[in-house]
This record gives sequence, C-alpha cells and structure tokens, in this order.
Amino acid sequence: AETAESVTAARLDARIPEAQADDEFQRLIALINGMLDRLERSFRQATRFSADAAHELKTPLAVLQAQVERALRRAPDGSETQRECAEQLEELQRLRSILRKLLLLSQADAGQLPLSLEPVDLAARVRAAGDDIALLAPGRKVEVAGPDALCVRADGDLLGQIIDNLISNALKFSPHGKQVVLTVSNAGAPIPPADQARVFERFFRASSVRGSEVEGAGLGLSLAREMARAHGGDLLLVRSDARGTAFALSLPL
Repeated sequence: AETAESVTAARLDARIPEAQADDEFQRLIALINGMLDRLERSFRQATRFSADAAHELKTPLAVLQAQVERALRRAPDGSETQRECAEQLEELQRLRSILRKLLLLSQADAGQLPLSLEPVDLAARVRAAGDDIALLAPGRKVEVAGPDALCVRADGDLLGQIIDNLISNALKFSPHGKQVVLTVSNAGAPIPPADQARVFERFFRASSVRGSEVEGAGLGLSLAREMARAHGGDLLLVRSDARGTAFALSLPL
C-alpha cells in the first residue's frame, strides 16, 4: 500500500521490497514489480519520444519559416502571393509554439524542467501584463489589484508564460467590455461541469469551444500548471459558474 501511494509520474522507480516477504506474497510482489517495470519503461519511452520529436522538428520548421519570410519580403505588396505567404507564416509560428510547449511538457514529465530561479517582482509582471491587454484587446476594461511589490523566487521567462497564458485565456473567453482581473477571472460563459475536471489535460478543449473560432491547441493550461508546480506552486481552477471562470496561481514567497 505504501509503495502504491508513492508511485507518481515523477517517481516511477518505486518497487515493493521482496526481502522477508511471506512465501504466498512472493509471486504477487514479483508480478506487481514486473508491471511497474513495464509501465516505467513505457512512460520513459513516451517521454523521450515527445521530447525527441519536438527537438527534431525544430530545425526543419525554422528553415521553412525562414524560406516563407524570404518569399514574403519578395512578394509584391497587396498581391495574392503576399497574402498566402503571410497565412503560411502564421501557421508555421503556431506550429513552433506548439512544439515549444510539447518540449517543455516532456521535460516537466521527466522532472527536468529547466529553471533559472531569481527574485522576480510578481506584482510588476502582472501590471505589465495588464498594460499588454491594451495592445492585444483595445477597448477592454482592465483592473489590476495588488500590492506595489510582491517578490517570489521564480524563472522569469516561465512565470511570464504562465501569466500570459492566463491573460490570453481570460481574453478569449470573456465577452467584449467585461473586466479581466488576476486571480485570473473572466465573465464569460462557464466551463461545462463535465469538462471542468479536464481543463488541464493536454490537447483538451471544452465541448463549448470545439469547432468554434477560438484559437488554441489545448496545451496552454497544462503547460502553465507544470511550470507553476516546478516553482513549488500550483495552478487551480477556482470556479466556473454564472459569475464567471477564475484560475488561481499560487507561488511560494
């Protein structure tokens, strides 16, 4: 029972000790440990595959993007060729973003998410994110409430991605003109109850937005939570009801 409770994605090497076990339990212990061996190998292979695949695809995508950017610069202004190149470039950038997220997720699965910890003013980062909304969504009313300074030990780049993901999600699912605040909440339609337990699953998109024009690959929240946990914190869905949807990011002071 203690061994089973200790098995997690970050600790797959736990095994039931065989020493001094009663004879009638020896075969059962061997079977369970054999099962854990197979699961660990499969998990490690899957983790390596996703990391290797993401890594191997980075170079050809970078080459393709460079070629499309060159073609875009050469295309006559306002031409059909220019429009097509711009669309292709947008899709390539989206693919590279998905690859970056997959690589970070595979590193998180392996317990190897690289962190460069330093003191970071979380309050300043949040205020900067609020300022960015004015550029991303002109006309949205934004209110940022918090202390003048709030220092945490974090990787500045990864923390920025967590905040950006929460802000972009709030913008995507909030009707025009509604407030967006951090803990991050928005006043959009609630996530269906059956989907709420799955919002952090990779590639999952709520049934209410599948097939809609809302962009996203369903990786952002999963990646943001892994980054938060790598910092010793967490990311939780606080509520999603008639009042709106709210996510809470916690970080150790």
